[in-house]
Amino acid sequence: MTTVGIIYKKEDRLIAATAEQVARDLKKLGYRVDLSRAEFVITLGGDGTILRAARLLAARKIPILSVHLGGVGFLSELQLTELKEALGRIKRGKSQLDERTMVEARLGAKKLLALNDVVIGKSGISRVIKFELENIGGYAADGLIISTASGSTAYNLAAGGPLLSPDSPSLVVSAICPHSLSNRSLVLDGPVNFKLRRGDEVILTADGQQVAPVKPGQRVVIARSALKTRFIRLKEYDFFGRARETFGFAGAD
Repeated sequence: MTTVGIIYKKEDRLIAATAEQVARDLKKLGYRVDLSRAEFVITLGGDGTILRAARLLAARKIPILSVHLGGVGFLSELQLTELKEALGRIKRGKSQLDERTMVEARLGAKKLLALNDVVIGKSGISRVIKFELENIGGYAADGLIISTASGSTAYNLAAGGPLLSPDSPSLVVSAICPHSLSNRSLVLDGPVNFKLRRGDEVILTADGQQVAPVKPGQRVVIARSALKTRFIRLKEYDFFGRARETFGFAGAD
């Protein structure tokens, strides 16, 4: 008997009720529901739920079947009405695994893991932040975004950064409101090493969910993690088609 887990936002009563119904339906279909022993996990919610699940499951190499319920769903695979059919296809071996690069931020002994991005910014109203990127140069900006290919569609895109194909292992560095017209996004293959030169109340956030303070003079290393997020895909993932649909990119006439 296949064991499945469910991850959802318990504070949302509607989603919590939906999760209870999904658990009942899974048992009727012959699945065991137990997150601690899951062979794959169903997420119910938006991208925030998927990002939390990615962090929790990466070390156990448990794949995610993402069901979109409210919020932004760029990473989601299917709608709730498609779940029963999807489970049948998975049982018949009609699915693929999509592995995504994750990043790890290291601040001394502290490590934070992210699927989308690591952001260094101000926790409140303060003066401009100054950074020094090793072997690259200085930045004066409201913050920095270091994103994976998956995260290139998120805060990085809003800051004017480029989109990367989802299978790219590269990292994108984009400044938030840079104080120089010469500052442009960088696409890097290696780790991002930087030192905070100046800035009060500066924090580092991983996928907007984990937070760590950064002090002036402190060095931070952000690199590709050995861990990956695994998604269950039931059809070919049309990344740029989904980007056009989600963000309203105009097609050629």
